[in-house]
Amino acid sequence: MIRSTLKALVLLLLCGLSCLPIFLLFIGSITGRHELAFYLKGIFEGPGQSFFPLFPSFPSLRGYLEVLLDTPEFYRVFWNSVKLTFCIMAGQLFCSVPAAWGFSRWHGTLSSLLFYLYTILMLLPFQVTMVSGYIVIDRLGMMDSHSAVILPAVFSTFPVFLIYRYFIGIPEEIFEAFSLDSSSHFRMFLHMGLPLAMPGVKAALLLGILEYWNLLEQPLIFLKNPSLWPFSLYIPNISQNSIQYTFVFSFLVLLPMVLITFQGREELEKGIGTMVLKHPERS
Repeated sequence: MIRSTLKALVLLLLCGLSCLPIFLLFIGSITGRHELAFYLKGIFEGPGQSFFPLFPSFPSLRGYLEVLLDTPEFYRVFWNSVKLTFCIMAGQLFCSVPAAWGFSRWHGTLSSLLFYLYTILMLLPFQVTMVSGYIVIDRLGMMDSHSAVILPAVFSTFPVFLIYRYFIGIPEEIFEAFSLDSSSHFRMFLHMGLPLAMPGVKAALLLGILEYWNLLEQPLIFLKNPSLWPFSLYIPNISQNSIQYTFVFSFLVLLPMVLITFQGREELEKGIGTMVLKHPERS
């Protein structure tokens, strides 16, 4: 009994610590600019003590009014982020699901070679492929456009790898039974493979949304026009005059991801779980 109580307390403490950044963002967003400047004086004015209140002495919604009513740039960068994320995820679903199905159904030397190449590319960070990607995008004439960010992300290898794990987990007997009624591979994919692998598709979709909502390096390199920037490039440098604005801005763009994560937590758990499951060897 005592052991289970201690475990529950430790888990509760870890949960509280993980939620602490969101709590601090919210408290900062309803704390007045001058009050924040006083609390964080040691950060902005040189050596000294700084602390953060658990609740502001004089709560204020002025920051929200300023961002939502007096800052049209907020809506521009917000919808730029929505556009980039939506287009990337739509393109990934169109390309990744059929590619994962093909890797799971057609085995051979060439298929195995391509799959392991996909795995290697998945492990490479963006910094490794940045120069080659920049050259290709520049030659295609897509520099300083949203296509420069969307097109490379559409062909990301990670969703192919994740959805592939779900396809190979489907018992072969199911496909053999379906093949007795129809020999069409497309119908098998559409009516059997895709519905059974839908948890993997949802997990890849949710993980992709969380990743591409916070894009930083790609827009920083490929987008020079500020009107095309997502919110990750627009957040101003923190100063005493913009500290509350920064808290409000950050909280508002974080809130959609918190809601999406809460709604899709079961799919995320299943998707992460498949990454540690052993899958059959490819021939």
